Amino acid sequence: MEDKLGNGDLQIADILNLDESKTTNMFRNRFVKYKKLVEEIGDEAAFEKMMEKYPEQQRLLMGAFIDNTTLAKGFQKTIPLLRPAGFITEIVDVAQDGVDSALEIQRVCPALSLAKEYGFETPCRVLCEMEQEAARRAYPDMKASIMSKIAEGDCVCVFKYERPAQMDIESTQKQPSGFSQMVELIQLIPTLIQIGIKMLKVRVSG
Repeated sequence: MEDKLGNGDLQIADILNLDESKTTNMFRNRFVKYKKLVEEIGDEAAFEKMMEKYPEQQRLLMGAFIDNTTLAKGFQKTIPLLRPAGFITEIVDVAQDGVDSALEIQRVCPALSLAKEYGFETPCRVLCEMEQEAARRAYPDMKASIMSKIAEGDCVCVFKYERPAQMDIESTQKQPSGFSQMVELIQLIPTLIQIGIKMLKVRVSG
């Protein structure tokens, strides 16, 4: 895997054997390749060159997890594979109203400092933006977007994926039962009392 770029040249065996060292090498190879292409043919052409075969690979790899299930359930299955590579991942199911949707939250960016070594302000263009574009091309009915970036000062990276629901899905916006609402209100009583006391103090002092 020493010469892998990760966009179009990965096999299932590579995914199963990912660790932080191999992931770092893959990122290094991609930064080197992209920088060389940019110098030769410019940014846009370099991006397209790097995208060759990437959507096909994305379809195969993503499909193994998300075909015949919801995005959230499929992405949940990737967490054990991403963890050894240095990623801390959370998946939030936000499917509703006939839309299958999930948020992928990454708490660390393993490529942040590495990108700067190769003259890139952030790794987003070379890694995450390509990943999103490959997903869109692999699944034309899928929307993929980056909602926040650690590289731009946000506390986490958040990626949103959505597509028409492939099966009946339950809305994540369920209305709590009457009993649940009552319990929640009871649990709030100490907090409400504290607010009341503080408001009373403000009035008295005024």
